[in-house]
Amino acid sequence: MTLATVYGILLIAFATLWLKHKRILKKSRKFHTRLGSLQGSLNDKATSLDLLSRGVNTILSDSPRVHDLLDVHHSLENAENLLLNQGFAISSSESCAIATHATRSILVHYSGIEHEEYTEITPGLLPLTKRLDTILNHSDMKAEDIELNGNEYRRIGELFHAIGKIDRAADCYKMAHELEPEDSTSLSSLADIQRQKGDLESLDITLERLLTINPDDMQVLQEQILLVMDSDPDRVSRNKKRLEGLGVGTEFDSTNKTELSEIVERANEIGRQINPSFGKSKNAEELVKKASKLLLLCEINTALECVEMALKLDSNNGPAWLLHSKILSTNPYKIKDALSSVKKARALGEFGTIIESEILENNGKFDAAISVLEEYLSNTTENPEVRGRLSLLLLRNGSLEWSKKVLEDAPAESWTHPALHVMRGRLYLSEVDEYRDDTGNYDQMILLDALSSFDSAIEYNRESGLAWLGRSRTLRYQESYNEAEIALVRARRLIPDHPSIPLEEAQLSLDLGKLDQANVMISEASTQLQDNSSIPFIKGLIAARKGNLAEAQDLFTRTLEMDNNHVRARLNRCSAALLQEELSLALDDANFLVENRPNLNLARLRRSEILMNLGDWVEANSELRRLLSKSPEYTMALVHIGTCMNAMGRAEQAEKPLNKAIQIDPTLSDAWYQRGLLYLDFGRLNEAFSDFESAAKCNPRHLDAKLRIAAILHEGEDPEKSVLAWREVLNIDPENRLARRRLEESRGKTTHQKI
Repeated sequence: MTLATVYGILLIAFATLWLKHKRILKKSRKFHTRLGSLQGSLNDKATSLDLLSRGVNTILSDSPRVHDLLDVHHSLENAENLLLNQGFAISSSESCAIATHATRSILVHYSGIEHEEYTEITPGLLPLTKRLDTILNHSDMKAEDIELNGNEYRRIGELFHAIGKIDRAADCYKMAHELEPEDSTSLSSLADIQRQKGDLESLDITLERLLTINPDDMQVLQEQILLVMDSDPDRVSRNKKRLEGLGVGTEFDSTNKTELSEIVERANEIGRQINPSFGKSKNAEELVKKASKLLLLCEINTALECVEMALKLDSNNGPAWLLHSKILSTNPYKIKDALSSVKKARALGEFGTIIESEILENNGKFDAAISVLEEYLSNTTENPEVRGRLSLLLLRNGSLEWSKKVLEDAPAESWTHPALHVMRGRLYLSEVDEYRDDTGNYDQMILLDALSSFDSAIEYNRESGLAWLGRSRTLRYQESYNEAEIALVRARRLIPDHPSIPLEEAQLSLDLGKLDQANVMISEASTQLQDNSSIPFIKGLIAARKGNLAEAQDLFTRTLEMDNNHVRARLNRCSAALLQEELSLALDDANFLVENRPNLNLARLRRSEILMNLGDWVEANSELRRLLSKSPEYTMALVHIGTCMNAMGRAEQAEKPLNKAIQIDPTLSDAWYQRGLLYLDFGRLNEAFSDFESAAKCNPRHLDAKLRIAAILHEGEDPEKSVLAWREVLNIDPENRLARRRLEESRGKTTHQKI
């Protein structure tokens, strides 16, 4: 029975396995059948795709311009994937670069209007332009976010214009005009859009700019006469005189007038539909609004005419007097009139305290500007803008403690406004700058306080451009460059005309090593900030990074002429003079810094280096000892101590500071090299060679270490190693005569050994 049971179990097991085997074989046959079917389908698809590809190539063979648009399609596809389909955020600079690349891929196939002749647009390019517009819309980008030149802005504007995206086209034309003010093509296209939209005020400004480029453009002169016929008799008279000088009649018959004014009348009709009061004589309020817009567009004279016309209509219009003072303050010869206007505005109930203080400050009357603000706060203590402005003026005047006290005295309800938080952040940054000038380092705790202040200002008002600007600078000090760039982009969008924006962009670009971009930004900043010492200082840093030491030294000198206490400019001039072996000037700068900034270690180090170059080893050693008493682990000071000891004939005392420097920082090539020289003097050749190799390993371009290694190998018995060593020297300094001569000698030894 047991055997029968065992046999039964085995029989059942074998039967089960046999059935499973049959089932697996059946599934395998089905899988192979499906695989074959799938392979057949794939072959069919591949054949279809190949047929389609060959068909496209055949059809487009006579239209290579259209065929090349496939590359544009790939560029836009990549841009869509990177900007719209990513699961994570990318920086604003990367987004701008991606959008710029996609835009330029389109512009490759469109040369634009040349010599007033329209270029035929390649079929298929306009749908691709629509895709680009969609990408920019979803990415919330404007024309200013794309990094193009003036010609490229104009051409992409023409393409947007062709697909009916007139607002984006207008932005592109404006950017093109800003970058190339003498190119009238972009302005002409912008005028077409303004006619189409019925924006006659903007059209008038555009026509005026066209006349600035070409004062004898008859069509523009005639059109502007029709535009301002009833509102500006002076310009009508001017245009008529120009037309008469060109031999063109100014009395239009009915036919000519109809032809010339057809577009203008259509624009007037659009304007009447938008605003029923369009075309009627303006009242004072409308003229003030128009003057404000013109002032933003830097049309100073036209804005002044409008506001004075408003004052003729209503001499008790407070906003008009206030705007009148703003416009007059742009003229240094009209300051008294500007102050008189702001006082009239204040008498009519307008808030003109800050404007009055700005006018006084801009003319160097700091005490009067401060008095105006203090007088106002004595009666109205809770105004945060006036308090913040007063604190800023005191800070600029060098009264740091007084500036802090103004903020400390602010009532609690004033701190709900971002102005005070922005000002407190500025005060923290001024402390950071002072600490940096005194020690050479940034105080990270104060930086955190500054960042917290700017973040608080942003919480109260996310549209505070000054808060974003302060946040950007703080993050740059913390070396958080990506976040700093994002904050700076926000600041530029909110306060695009603020003079500190290009200055901060230049400093950020310099920290990122983008010297060309920094140069462009500092040039933009210099057009708005004439007497700011940061302008020549940053230009000096750019020149120094490019190796133009003489130019850099001159720029640092110019900085010190503006601000004699500019620590970084003096320190950099000291370094530049040392490199150019102008040791007297370098020593004067170093002495000034050591005397006025005794805690600035780098100043003491520079002074010791200058003294070493002058051969005054005793005084250099004393300076280094003073430095090490404050910073015992300052590695370069330890290295220089070793150099001084060796030069003074006290080589036995030089090894200890060098060993300590290597222990603190094993990657310091100068420490290894100096100890190698010391061991060479001691006759410890193997140890010296090892230290020279360590110096070259830490700094592969350490020429002196490479020369020492090659010299030791040259005296050895292996000329092949000597040949390689001299070649490494020449890789660093191809003009080194000693290396070339010794290389030939080593080659000769190698040839002699082989013979």
